[in-house]
Amino acid sequence: MKKLYELHLITSALRIVGDAIESVALPWSLLNRTNSLLSIGGFALFSHLPWVILPPILGRTLDKTKRKVRVAFLALLLQGALALAIIPLSSNLVAFYLIISGISALDILHRYYGLSLIASMTLREEELQRLNSTLATVGNVTSLIAFPLAGFLSLKLGIKAMAIDSLLLTIGALSLIPFLNLEVGKREAESHETVKFNRKLVFGILTAVLVFNFALGSARIFIFSNLRRIKEGELLYGVLKSVTTLGSLIGVSALAYITHRRSVGVSRPLLLGVVLQSLALAMLGFPMLAVLSLSVFILGLGGEILNVSLDSIMQKYVPLEKLGTIRGIFDAIATLIIPISQILVAWLIEGGVPQEVLSLSLGALAIASGTWMYREIK
Repeated sequence: MKKLYELHLITSALRIVGDAIESVALPWSLLNRTNSLLSIGGFALFSHLPWVILPPILGRTLDKTKRKVRVAFLALLLQGALALAIIPLSSNLVAFYLIISGISALDILHRYYGLSLIASMTLREEELQRLNSTLATVGNVTSLIAFPLAGFLSLKLGIKAMAIDSLLLTIGALSLIPFLNLEVGKREAESHETVKFNRKLVFGILTAVLVFNFALGSARIFIFSNLRRIKEGELLYGVLKSVTTLGSLIGVSALAYITHRRSVGVSRPLLLGVVLQSLALAMLGFPMLAVLSLSVFILGLGGEILNVSLDSIMQKYVPLEKLGTIRGIFDAIATLIIPISQILVAWLIEGGVPQEVLSLSLGALAIASGTWMYREIK
């Protein structure tokens, strides 16, 4: 299992490079063609839509099979095929959006596979935080290099940069071939006491996550709004994504170190992540480049701490055979609001509403809902 975890680190790194190319090349190709922030909202809608509809279904599928490596293999292989197919079909807006949705749908399986793999290895809170932090650290180190490269490739190659994405995804899939028959089953200590959520508690947590994601979902629109008037915005966008990743790397590395030295639980890191992301969102509406750079750094710093803590909460308290299904329902609800937020904020900005007022208002909403989430989980 340890060897498979190490291989998962490698495949995740390859997939993250591909994600960087997708997140720069695809939306910028739309923006250059349409010159409309609403097209970015449409990109968000079709990339997030599978995360609203499919996670409960795909999570249950992953739960039912012990040969989860095969699912990850097929997901990576098919993603690579779609990444290549989008190049000749990029001029067809309908096909473009449908392929984006397909790539996003397949990404769900690989991510859930990794979540289940880590959950099968241990039940100790500190070890879960350490394993998740290590995975996140590898991902952020990769992203630190990948996003400026993706910005450069997108500037030079445009949509053709997706061919590199396809190659990397295919390499990741092929590396899993020796493990296709390996079974990932129940944890040895599956008799642990799970958290018993009552209806009021479930409603409180999901509502808080919904409101928090609505506020944070608008961050991309503020970034694109500030960059679209700058020449060679693609390259600068890639650099800013790297700055975000640097913040994420520092945050998750600190979390990994702290969990190695002492037990800090998961609720306090979760609250810290909420506060940092809310502050960053409030700053994003101000068009000064220095403020924008600091904002995306803080956004990454808080985001990774928050995500790792939420993963560890799920993995510790949800039985492995139900982890994909329950996480799927959770992710579907949390994701639902993001494209709605981006489309609404893009419409308000293009309608003349000052983006500084919007970012401050949404930052206040994020801190309120995030604090609510912390209190419910604690």
